[in-house]
Amino acid sequence: MQPSPVSSFFRFLLGFLTFISVSFGVTYGVNVMAQAKDAAQHAAAAKAIMLEQDTN
Repeated sequence: MQPSPVSSFFRFLLGFLTFISVSFGVTYGVNVMAQAKDAAQHAAAAKAIMLEQDTN
């Protein structure tokens, strides 16, 4: 017995929305990690410049 078209559509919709949600979650996580790494690099560079100025 074949599933009804409505049932098939809702299964497709659930899978598609799950895929989109996971994709957005991964994208958000990668962006947060990239921003944290960038901020740490900026802080390290600023600290190095400040230490360099103190020795001059």
